[in-house]
Amino acid sequence: MKNTPQGKNIVIIGSGIGGLSAGILLSSLSYPVTIVEKNPLPGGLMRSYRRGGLDCPVGVHYVGALGEGEPMGRIFDALGVQTSDLFTPMGNDGVIDRYIFDDFVFELPTAIENYEDNLRRAFGPESEQISTFMNNLREIHRRMLNPAFLINQGDPFQNIDYLQPLGEYLDKLAVSPRLRAVISVPCELFGVPSADCPVLLHHMVLAGYLFSAWRLKENGSRMTDVLAQRFRDLGGQIILNDGAEKILISEGMVRAARLDSGRVIPADYIVADIHPKILLGLMDSNTLRPAFAQRILDLKETNGVICAQISVDAAAHPETAHNTYRLQTNEKGEIKDGVFYQIRQGNDQANLLSIITRSFYEEWSDWENTVSGSRPKDYSAKKYALAEELLEKAQNIFGPLKNARVIDVFTPLTIRDYINCPQGSCYGVMRSAQQLLKIASINNPPIGGLLLTGQNALAPGVLGSILGSFEVTRKIIGTQEFNHKFRWQG
Repeated sequence: MKNTPQGKNIVIIGSGIGGLSAGILLSSLSYPVTIVEKNPLPGGLMRSYRRGGLDCPVGVHYVGALGEGEPMGRIFDALGVQTSDLFTPMGNDGVIDRYIFDDFVFELPTAIENYEDNLRRAFGPESEQISTFMNNLREIHRRMLNPAFLINQGDPFQNIDYLQPLGEYLDKLAVSPRLRAVISVPCELFGVPSADCPVLLHHMVLAGYLFSAWRLKENGSRMTDVLAQRFRDLGGQIILNDGAEKILISEGMVRAARLDSGRVIPADYIVADIHPKILLGLMDSNTLRPAFAQRILDLKETNGVICAQISVDAAAHPETAHNTYRLQTNEKGEIKDGVFYQIRQGNDQANLLSIITRSFYEEWSDWENTVSGSRPKDYSAKKYALAEELLEKAQNIFGPLKNARVIDVFTPLTIRDYINCPQGSCYGVMRSAQQLLKIASINNPPIGGLLLTGQNALAPGVLGSILGSFEVTRKIIGTQEFNHKFRWQG
């Protein structure tokens, strides 16, 4: 069965980067694949949108490890997509991220060697701690270059020490509060506090950007369109404005997907590129063992975010080659609050300043039962007032912002409605040390032909979503065939 795809229909629910990449991989193997999407356009958080004549990003602000031979570079090669068509390298001023704390500044540079140099210059008396930390980081860096990394996400997990929380690991190293703060910043990129973040995930994210860091040349809509067209060119079909309403299951096997329109699409495999809690609602309540279903329901979510999109004068505020973080810590050096800033090229008159900071779902409980496009004026008043506060604080970083104007704001409720994510988290379930093994277990639901990708992959962000699609493909065709088709064996 695994080597004869003819007649094996595959339905993918959701057209985010995980769903589209899974569709490309499976279509390239001659499987008939249909992607169903509830929204009028594909892409999920990958897709950007336009306001005030500017392209506003949602979920893709920068990406790591896209260079030749690097993990994401090899992934896009397998997808048949030229990274040079979509991305441009960051850090031409030698800096990827600038971390601004209350009393010092640290710059995340390009290349792992430069990162170590910066650490040693900033924290010279902690040479021994830095050496231990860098040795561990280099081990993950090296493992990520191994072709097995793309086949088996479990490979790096063989060292149980990498599953411990970063906070616990740094306690054992006895680092200073300042060094702890600098090391912990990558945890902010996928919404897990350093006290709970598995060392492995922290190292994977940090190593990815130290391989190389990239921005989109144009926008997320262009990236979506390229991936969607690649999928269609391989024979795949995308159904828009018609989400999955029910997964039809009998005798422990998936049989079909019924859409909101009532259309039924037969399926031998269904790949869910959606939040696992939403997946539960697509099946009868007695389909899964109560303990398995409860395990999903008990998963803790990461915090949501509020994002203010600001139009600024293009001549006065050119695109910056790096991102900026304004960070606040407690006495131990743990990050208690942070704001992300990115200035991107817009048009001749205006550039885009994106400002992102955490926002708790509970802050928006007054409007929890409303939907995007029909929320009352007091909701808009609140979110725009918060955006104006963020804009005011941004001027402490960039100085007076000429012709600054808030052109859009999105909140956890926006994200919740757009991608069906409970509590509006753009990072999905929290990949904490306590939950990591639970998340791994739900990637193997006890229903024949039902597979999960997207937010359910172990790694976070774009890398995790696409790795999830590779894992789905491997499960469908088998490891040996996967190795042969994609030539991962070195």
